[in-house]
Amino acid sequence: MQRRHFLSLGTAACLLPTGARAAYQATEYEWGMRADLRDSGKTIIYNFRTSWSLTCQIKEDLLAELKSENPAYRSLVFIDVDYDTYGPSQWVERMNVRRRSTLVAMKAGDEIARVENEPDKVRLKRLLDAALAA
Repeated sequence: MQRRHFLSLGTAACLLPTGARAAYQATEYEWGMRADLRDSGKTIIYNFRTSWSLTCQIKEDLLAELKSENPAYRSLVFIDVDYDTYGPSQWVERMNVRRRSTLVAMKAGDEIARVENEPDKVRLKRLLDAALAA
């Protein structure tokens, strides 16, 4: 009985947000947001993700780490796009996003940089740096 209790607590502890994951904050994408985001003049980071993907979770942890290391990254607008919901849409097809775990940095409707399925801190930093420079 104690072992079962221990395993339950251990599993629950793993599901709690870590400090890094809690620091990653993004707005969930909803239909109709795109035009407002494009016209805002801000640099947008679209995070095409799924809730079940380990790669997507690792990227979020790395993004949270990078944001804590460089507060300037917090000026970027992060939008989480549920790939299971929006993946088959014409918008995602026109953006040439072919898989989950894709980050696309955009400003005024123009693509600045892209990272596809690479949970690599150096490449993510390059994407964020390019987005800041835009």
